[in-house]
Amino acid sequence: MLKINKNNKMITKILFCAAEAAPLAKVGGLADVVGSLPEALKAQGLDARILMPAHGSISLKSWKAKKINSFLIKIDKKQERVNIWYIKVKGTSYYLLQNKNYFSGHVYEGDSISKYLFFARAALKALSLLPFKPQVIHAHDFHAASIITELSTQARTGRPGLVLTIHNLQHQGWTEEKALLKFDFCKTDFQVRDKNISNKKTSTWINLLAAGIKSADKITTVSPTYAKEILTPAYGYGLEKLLSSRRKDLVGILNGIDVKTYNPAGDINLAQKYASKDVVAGKQNNKQAVRAYLKLKEDNSPLFVFIARFSNQKGLDLFKAEDLLNLQKKFPFQLVILGSGEEKYEQMILAVNKQLPDNMRTIIAFDETLAHNLYASANYFLVPSKFEPCGLTQMMAMRYGAVPIVRATGGLKDTVIHEKTGLVFKQYTSQAFNRVLKQALLVYYQQPALYKKMRSDGLRQDWSWQASAPEYQRLYQEI
Repeated sequence: MLKINKNNKMITKILFCAAEAAPLAKVGGLADVVGSLPEALKAQGLDARILMPAHGSISLKSWKAKKINSFLIKIDKKQERVNIWYIKVKGTSYYLLQNKNYFSGHVYEGDSISKYLFFARAALKALSLLPFKPQVIHAHDFHAASIITELSTQARTGRPGLVLTIHNLQHQGWTEEKALLKFDFCKTDFQVRDKNISNKKTSTWINLLAAGIKSADKITTVSPTYAKEILTPAYGYGLEKLLSSRRKDLVGILNGIDVKTYNPAGDINLAQKYASKDVVAGKQNNKQAVRAYLKLKEDNSPLFVFIARFSNQKGLDLFKAEDLLNLQKKFPFQLVILGSGEEKYEQMILAVNKQLPDNMRTIIAFDETLAHNLYASANYFLVPSKFEPCGLTQMMAMRYGAVPIVRATGGLKDTVIHEKTGLVFKQYTSQAFNRVLKQALLVYYQQPALYKKMRSDGLRQDWSWQASAPEYQRLYQEI
């Protein structure tokens, strides 16, 4: 039975506040979650809508946006005009905040702290002007956490419930106190810490995410294991004590994916669509197309695929050219790396590729179409992350019949079972990674029945929001 909230009123109106949401603007998994969860909540009887910046990368004309309001806010003695646009996409309502000075670029282009403090200030003003009056504000990551912080200063009876979801604790939104003052926030409402800066002077620094954690009625993370991990020094990034103090209000809810978009039977991006019953032929045909596109040799070797934003989180430093070359001498395979991000990791993986020119391809780009074709082509999908709050790519890969190889952390641990739906390694070392790659090759060449079973079991998993959406519904009612 559902619990009714303390005001004895059923919660049905939810407003998501976030930096990105698919399909309007996408950089990473945050956009996939924010863009797909509202539709799943609708099936639970909730009206969940999205408030986000109208980034310059979003074509308001193409999406047939309708301007519904406009207002001015004062920032550092200067008046800034904000237009509110309304778009409906696949049944989900979006409110977009447009400003030529702060939102003209891409999602994270420029000064992200100023951009998202401005977003928070504009969102707080927009709440009174929207035709939609939410009972819960559901903010995502530090970009929207300041909305939570300011609203929390109001009496509970006069404000919406406040939920903050942590998608990646590593990104906390550190800023100097003067930035808060510029955007008219009260510094005493925020988590404060003195932090040394390069000129060896000490100034007061503010942690936007920590303030949101301290202020929210409920805090969620995107997998049960990650909710436990962030209470420890190894994964807490300095916030483990604060999070432990909020333990009773902290819950891990596993992300789902948009199973309509990630469906090989209906995926218009693919060289050839295929149903689960035709997975062998379907993957082989798509692999041939990808090999031709990337100029890889056509043979019977397995294809390993890695797709991610390049950062210290994703395990790129585990790829060692010498280890890969030694494996290839015994068990031929091909490897495709797709992604972009920090230059350090781009150069690192390109250096590895240089030593494996015949059997490896690295594409430094964000290419959604190629990504879908790689899911459909891969025999194995690699997610060797140092940490992974949830991870969506391993779920997407299984939808296409690729067997995931993951490290036992966060949502990877919650979604992949060793030798059942994939292969799992524990230690974050190149040696452990190399061992699991060798196991994968042995399975592929010498244990085809086990490989087929892992692939089949992965295909049978339900990664829709059907399981997780009711958990969010229950959470909203408890606020």
